[in-house]
Amino acid sequence: MKQSSPAEPPDELPGEIVTARRSGISWAWLFPLLALVATGWLYWTNWKAKGPEITISFTTAPGIEPGKTALIYRGVRAGTVSKVHLDRELGKVVVTVSLKAFAAHLATEGTDFWIEQPVISLREIAGLESIIQGNSIHARTHPGGESATVFEGLSEAPLAPLDAADLVVKLRSGSIPFLGRGTPVFHRGVSVGWVRDKIFATDGQPEIEVIINEEFAGKVRSNSRFWVMSATAVSASPGSVRLDLPALQGLLDGSISFDHFGSPGGDVQDGAEFELSPDEFSARAEGPPVSITFEDGAGLRAGETRVTCRGQPVGLVEKITPDPASQRVEVVARLTAAFAPLTSADAVFTIIRPSISLKGVQGLDTLVTGPHIAFEPGQAKEPSARFVGRELRQLDFDFDIADLVEDGRQVVLWAQDLPSLQTGAPLYHRGMIAGRVIEQRIGDQGRPEIVALVAGKFRDQLRVNTRFWRVPAALVAVGHGVVGVEMQSLSGFLQGGVAFDAFGTPGPVAPDQPAFELHGSEQAAAAISAPIRISFHDGEGLLAGKTELRYLGIPVGIVEQVRVTEDSVEATARFQPGYDFLRRMGSEFAIIRPEIDLKGVHGLETLVGGVYITCAPGTGNKYASSFNAVPPAAPALMNETGFEIVLESPSTKIDAGAPISYNDTPVGEVVSKTLSRDGKRISLTARIRDAHSNLVKSNSVFWEAATVEAKVGIFKVEIDTPSVAAPAGRVAFHTPDGGGGPVKAGAVFTLLTKPPSATPVPKSKLRPFGRPN
Repeated sequence: MKQSSPAEPPDELPGEIVTARRSGISWAWLFPLLALVATGWLYWTNWKAKGPEITISFTTAPGIEPGKTALIYRGVRAGTVSKVHLDRELGKVVVTVSLKAFAAHLATEGTDFWIEQPVISLREIAGLESIIQGNSIHARTHPGGESATVFEGLSEAPLAPLDAADLVVKLRSGSIPFLGRGTPVFHRGVSVGWVRDKIFATDGQPEIEVIINEEFAGKVRSNSRFWVMSATAVSASPGSVRLDLPALQGLLDGSISFDHFGSPGGDVQDGAEFELSPDEFSARAEGPPVSITFEDGAGLRAGETRVTCRGQPVGLVEKITPDPASQRVEVVARLTAAFAPLTSADAVFTIIRPSISLKGVQGLDTLVTGPHIAFEPGQAKEPSARFVGRELRQLDFDFDIADLVEDGRQVVLWAQDLPSLQTGAPLYHRGMIAGRVIEQRIGDQGRPEIVALVAGKFRDQLRVNTRFWRVPAALVAVGHGVVGVEMQSLSGFLQGGVAFDAFGTPGPVAPDQPAFELHGSEQAAAAISAPIRISFHDGEGLLAGKTELRYLGIPVGIVEQVRVTEDSVEATARFQPGYDFLRRMGSEFAIIRPEIDLKGVHGLETLVGGVYITCAPGTGNKYASSFNAVPPAAPALMNETGFEIVLESPSTKIDAGAPISYNDTPVGEVVSKTLSRDGKRISLTARIRDAHSNLVKSNSVFWEAATVEAKVGIFKVEIDTPSVAAPAGRVAFHTPDGGGGPVKAGAVFTLLTKPPSATPVPKSKLRPFGRPN
């Protein structure tokens, strides 16, 4: 085998190494280059989209966060908050905002910035999207401003979130009602704006800034009148009451409305000022002021009292000024544009109040609406601004009453104190109008008099004993459980009148032009008996001309005069026809006042009607003119018949009303208790019922019966304190068998303090306690 030498090269090589050539840019650089270009493009794009940086100062900045909170303009993100910090005084929050390039115009003077946040209230619901997205900053521009980068933010969102309205007007008033921010403004029922703010002017007067939408700015004219529309309004008129509610938008705060009356005025500029009237009617009363003088301004109210013409309102009272020197009232009023030119020199202004007269019923609607001033345009050509007003009552009697009283007969009525009766007051006879009052005067004797005319058909009713009395406008009658109000007629509703009649046997026909006394009431006129005098120890409540005398609860007379003597009160009284029997000797009189005791409640009707005197007829055949009243407790017993005796004792607790018993059986009562003139004895008038009068004999024995008797063991206890059953005490008597004869009325017996030992004592109704004897 042949071996090759190591020094010899091989016959073939496995490959050949060839060196590569370098040519162009490597593809490895393509991707970094593209990234670099994209980065530059993005940087240039962001630099180009970035706008100016501005700072906004807020009092507070809730929910504002750097890098997160957006600035919104017209719903588009126009910038982002880049920084939030406090100023050096720590009184403001400074917010730095980077605007986008397309929002660069926001960096101009006058731009408003505010923080949009949720607001939920009765007046406003806004910013609800902030509940989900968070608070944001919003902007509103004002065209025409120069570039600026520093701004003061608004404390609250404006009412117009976009560009400001073209027209802002100011409304001034001495007193501005509760009209809040956002209160709507209407023109002929269309919402055209709202209240922006309520401020004080430099002179201290309150004023309201109102924004009128651009599209409605031309509706405001130089002669426009603004007024307040209340949230609710109630208007009353004869036969109707009306409640007005505005739109729901103005239900809480009310609203404002405006319009021009008559020909439209010129255009207005931004910032124009107008007066704010309290209501539409006040706004319509825009005529020149008219001064009217009245004698009495009662019921007139500035800003409320209307001026009417033929029943329709045409003006309003603006001011009322009393003049102490002339004792008159000056009223300043304004009329509407249509009626202001009619205030000529012969125009008439009249106050209308409720009035009832011969002409009829007038002005009753003013009971609800209040007085008003009636305006009657004149015919003269000369205008006037000052007038002397009239009252309705001055017009009531511009006619001759004699024309209304056919074939009238004149009578004169006199009294020491005449009632206030106007001319034309009615004259009644048994419910019919029989005449009229025509005059009040001072007579020849210096006393006040009334002159009246009585119609011819009532001529024969005027007798020499005819009595006249005053009829009040309303009469209150009080009885047991009843209070009644009586009015004679509608024509006498306000002033009353006069009535006449003859009581008892009619006398001859009265002569021509007779004179009669005018009594205060029908009771006083009907009391024609001879006078009696009644002496009372206490005359509290007695009134001349008013206190009645009653028999069995029926009025039968009246007290004419009350005077005080040294030791008593003396009342002079008269009775009506048919009650002369109450003047007989032995008649009894007592004052009834309200009383509350153990026996019950009495006389409560006197709390309203006043006290009265109750009467009990006497048994004598002769008439008396003087009487002594009995104690107040006796009247309940006075009208009971019976046999009367007198019980005397040096001292006793028995009082009027105490029962009298015979063997524990009631047979009578104590009628009265009096003290002798020397003060040493007490006399009790006892009345024994007719059915038991035969029990009283000459040997009868009377004593004070113990009210309560009890036994304790072997001891007997008598208690003589008044009880519920007998608050006035008790009297008992016994008549021994044989030896006694009959007695006459008025017999006197001694009242013992205890029963005599020989007389059996009735057992007590109380059951004794302890061991029996």
